[in-house]
Amino acid sequence: MDADSRTVIIPREEDAAEEPEPVEVWPLVDAALNTIDADPSTRDAAQAALEHGDGCVVLANFLNSEAKRVHEMDYRFKVPLVVLAAEQARRDDTATSIYDPEEGCVYFETDVSQFSFHVYKDWTVDWPEVADEVQEDYEWSGKDNQTWALDWLMGFLDVPTDDYMVD
Repeated sequence: MDADSRTVIIPREEDAAEEPEPVEVWPLVDAALNTIDADPSTRDAAQAALEHGDGCVVLANFLNSEAKRVHEMDYRFKVPLVVLAAEQARRDDTATSIYDPEEGCVYFETDVSQFSFHVYKDWTVDWPEVADEVQEDYEWSGKDNQTWALDWLMGFLDVPTDDYMVD
């Protein structure tokens, strides 16, 4: 399945008003990439990353890091991308997802780093069903993993750093 047609069904809490329906992930990621005015290489890397669980995690981290730069991020990508990351990572064994209900955060442990995504308690997503584990007081390293966000994303293209770095 190519990245353009990848969908997820977001598990909902028991009291959610609507039955979950498939959500197309790429159009939401594409809208966020448009917000940050992503170049073609970054778009290609984003599509390549969607093929891997850890790639979805890295892509979500990249988009979150860019939100600090543009201040007008289209965050509709966040929930579907985090759900896709957890599903895909279970299939390809590239990351482990942990939900901390006290913190309102989904954490991912990958070979590269730990990543955190605040998902808050008031959303109607059944986060314990999304994550591999539920753990209160999860110990996150707190490292700044946004510094390398673009490098990690471009790693999914196997493009040398010099090919996308700008002076």
